[in-house]
Amino acid sequence: MSLIISPPAPLTLTYKTVGNIPIELDVYPPIEGTEVMNHSGEIAVVLWFHGGRGLAMGNRTNFFPKWLQTKVNDAGIAFISVDYRLIPSGSVTAHQIVEDVQDAFAFVRGTSFSSALDSLASDGNLPFPKFRIDPGSVAAAGSSAGGTCAYFAAMRVQPKPAALLSMFAMAGDFLTPHYLEPKDKPFLPGQPLVDPSHGKNYIYPFSTLPSGFQRSRGLGLPPLPANPRMLLGLLYLQLGTVLDYFTGEHEPSLSQSLREANDAEYLTPQARKQRLRELIPQKHHAIFPELGVDSSWPPTLLIHGSADTLTPVVESQEMYKALQNAGVLSRINIVEGAEHLFDLVPEAEKIHEEPFNDAVEFLKIILGKSLSLSSTLEK
Repeated sequence: MSLIISPPAPLTLTYKTVGNIPIELDVYPPIEGTEVMNHSGEIAVVLWFHGGRGLAMGNRTNFFPKWLQTKVNDAGIAFISVDYRLIPSGSVTAHQIVEDVQDAFAFVRGTSFSSALDSLASDGNLPFPKFRIDPGSVAAAGSSAGGTCAYFAAMRVQPKPAALLSMFAMAGDFLTPHYLEPKDKPFLPGQPLVDPSHGKNYIYPFSTLPSGFQRSRGLGLPPLPANPRMLLGLLYLQLGTVLDYFTGEHEPSLSQSLREANDAEYLTPQARKQRLRELIPQKHHAIFPELGVDSSWPPTLLIHGSADTLTPVVESQEMYKALQNAGVLSRINIVEGAEHLFDLVPEAEKIHEEPFNDAVEFLKIILGKSLSLSSTLEK
């Protein structure tokens, strides 16, 4: 399966700069004449965060959901695909990725975005009719690791996103053997164990890892051996060290501490889970979605394949339980027999028409309500 689904040419903007490296997003405007506006003529937008095998690879064009972008634009909603820093790049952990998610929302909701469009329009370089975004009608969405970023938005962005769409997201339940246990046999269909030498520069202790932001350009293609990041997420799963890189807790290894506690046979499953959560340093609680669900989360739709081997469906099931317990308006759609990245398989729109339409209708309803509420408040 190709990792790149080429979308139509978007407008690329820089939403922040780290050092001298721009971090960018791509803007796909709604189809002209379809915009659903509030009283002030502002429209809704979906902020999309790309997948990337444990936040370790990819950019805003990788794993691109052309089906969602097209359907959202057809519904009069803007679609914006966002880059973020990757693990590991210099000192980057999930904490820095949270900052990127926050900054992307701030940019799109603030004057910088509209000013950029105004400037391009005045120079005659804006490739589509100018529009304004309703800051109260911005949804967070993502697949796989990008779904983790969408969870970050629900936890850490203020004001909260208007809606959350999660496609087979990881981080609904990190405290499982899937993430904690080393593997000495192939654990994914058709995927042999990864030769650690392919990622030698990205295994702690780092030796030649670049000190700054690892720019996203080129992190999708070409394949190995030119791009060692392609298999990093799988390698960390294989080594049982995902959470070390996620948190930056290598010495002592957080994964090792959690693994030892998870092996305590005298504990009941509930007591074991509580013990694992207690072992996570307080400073990292803010990057564990399963520890951050509360009643302030936005309306959420979780979509996950029942046969997912890379991100087990139990992750979304556990997240759904947490959302329900917190009283969050939420729903889960389990796609029977579907593997990871099922939305990118050939003829996916035909095969998975029901969950695709479900996702778009959810966004249309929730964002339509937020636009109406915005108009009411303005009056």
